[in-house]
Amino acid sequence: MVVKGSGYQEWATFLERWQAGQARDPSGLPTLAEHDYPADGWARLVRRITEALARRLQAWADGLLSAMDSARDEFEVARALTQARHGLASIRAVAGHPGLPERLSRQLRDAVDEEIRSAQQALEDGVEAARRAGVDDRLAQTRLRTFRDNPLTVADPPAPFRADGWATDPTRPARRRVIVDPRPTQPEE
Repeated sequence: MVVKGSGYQEWATFLERWQAGQARDPSGLPTLAEHDYPADGWARLVRRITEALARRLQAWADGLLSAMDSARDEFEVARALTQARHGLASIRAVAGHPGLPERLSRQLRDAVDEEIRSAQQALEDGVEAARRAGVDDRLAQTRLRTFRDNPLTVADPPAPFRADGWATDPTRPARRRVIVDPRPTQPEE
């Protein structure tokens, strides 16, 4: 039994779409209160939330690995890590949704953050394993530096893009930059 107007169905519909990658913004979801549901209904709702988070985290991890496998250099690895970090924003937003009871929200955020820390540690451990397997130490150090300079564990990465996804307006004419040499000029003799 679900209390009419309690938000269960809205959350369930959102979670189904979100875990499939169709919905992105959880901001319009209603507030949930455990006391509004029978114990088994609340347990089902919490299970749906945790399963949706797990599926999105798995899809995120698969996407990161795919991007890193196709990376040809450290720049592309760093870009994959940065994009992966931005991909975590939606997952963290659902886990920490203000409409969830504080205790549940804290537990979900902590679980998601632990998965992120584990992924970061696994990346770094993979470099150490490659080094032990005989990969050139210089290459291993470079990759480890890339992982550490672009950590997945940054909770709220800066937003370098505008809402439409562009850092600059591609239709605007290029700006002309004049760079002046700050050194004083010496008269020619």
